[in-house]
Amino acid sequence: MDLIILNAMVEEARRGSRIDDSWTTQGYTNAGLSTIKKNHVKNRQKIFKDRQREVHDLFGGLSGFTWNHTTKHFEVEDEVWNDLIKAKPSAAKWRVNPPKP
Repeated sequence: MDLIILNAMVEEARRGSRIDDSWTTQGYTNAGLSTIKKNHVKNRQKIFKDRQREVHDLFGGLSGFTWNHTTKHFEVEDEVWNDLIKAKPSAAKWRVNPPKP
């Protein structure tokens, strides 16, 4: 469900349905989001932003990490993972579970 909503939002953003970082009513309707409660969509959007912010804060500026588009995981030597997890324990979940939209 999240991926469907995210794809619809991306498509509507491409069509210009976001003005000044806000969604237009028509944008919600065009994406078919009117069938889902607006509050649910806004909640999912907040979760997307929170996940993106968390990933950026953990991995932004770190060297050695690469993103594998096939496995959808961050890849780096085990020693680097271990050092990161010691410094930032919240990074442990990203070692096994890829970030999901």
